[in-house]
Amino acid sequence: MQKKFIKLFSLVLAAVLVASIVGCSKDSGSNDIVIGVLAPLSGTEAYYGKDMQQSYQLACDEINAAGGVLGRQLKLFAADDGADANMAASAAAKIVSQKVDFVVGGYASGATIAAMKQFYDENLLLLISCANSTEITKQNLNQSFMLNSPGTHAAVTLTELCKSLGTKKIALVHQGDAYTKNLADICSDTLPKNGFELAPVQMIEKNNPDASAIVTAIRSSGADFVYWCGYHSDGSNVIKQLRQGGYEGTIAVGDGSSSPELITACGPAGEGVYVTSPPFVKVAEGGEAFIKAYNDKYKVDPGTYATLCYDTIYLLKDAIEKANSTDFAAVRDAVQAIDYKGLSGRIQFSENRELATSNFMILQIEKGEFKLITPKA
Repeated sequence: MQKKFIKLFSLVLAAVLVASIVGCSKDSGSNDIVIGVLAPLSGTEAYYGKDMQQSYQLACDEINAAGGVLGRQLKLFAADDGADANMAASAAAKIVSQKVDFVVGGYASGATIAAMKQFYDENLLLLISCANSTEITKQNLNQSFMLNSPGTHAAVTLTELCKSLGTKKIALVHQGDAYTKNLADICSDTLPKNGFELAPVQMIEKNNPDASAIVTAIRSSGADFVYWCGYHSDGSNVIKQLRQGGYEGTIAVGDGSSSPELITACGPAGEGVYVTSPPFVKVAEGGEAFIKAYNDKYKVDPGTYATLCYDTIYLLKDAIEKANSTDFAAVRDAVQAIDYKGLSGRIQFSENRELATSNFMILQIEKGEFKLITPKA
């Protein structure tokens, strides 16, 4: 009888101990805060994905060295979405399986949209650093926030540029995916309202090396301005073929092509091309110190979205500290109410969780480098 009592007591005690361990809060300081990273680490957009991951890591290293967040260290778990919807769905599943606390990333809008619902279903806050299609907003997922300006902001910046140049007729070219078509659609709606004539919108599929039909259509349209809404890997090819085909009008590209890789790939054909760009690190307040820290760590200069990705981690830190918890709802509400000044500028969110104030700027390729341009009124 005594043996049975001792055995029963031992089982009860073990159960109590297990329950107490399982019930321990993640805020106990005994474990890392794990952040899932959704980014294209392979494929044509891998340049951006690597830059994203490195910018996140730099911020985490700085924060960890300074004591972490609520006494806990930050740890990244990255999954490759290949800028592809099918790969993104698999990458999201890998991130969810790791029981992460939060998720950052999202470069290609189509891939980001394919992953979003999984994070929503798991009550995981998603801070989208780069992707900016308004189709993301239309998903109406209340834990997903866009730190990059949406296409509606790009259209306003493009309008300012075209007015300053005395542009008359604009040709839009997209690649048919969630980001590029969304940007072209927004511009198609916005530009005529501001007095510009539109040439027939052109579309070219990704990785199509032959842009001759588009060159012919644009030249015959009489457009004096071309706005490439696609990605830099194909954009450089289109720009070169436009110039080789005799097009002498102005060429500009959207933020999906805002990359030093565009300059390299275009060569002389890129001279004078404009970019509606996310915050350019070389002109950011504090940008010089960031570039040095990034270069010291990775032996290369930061890329297009480095400021936004770096800010993403610090914004998350700020929200966790304001919530004094890693609780999903508490941090989500802190992000919604946040007013954060980072490398990329002021970050606040509108009710639909888009960036409230545009962070776009205009760059121009001049002698093989990006130069900041202030349009004349």
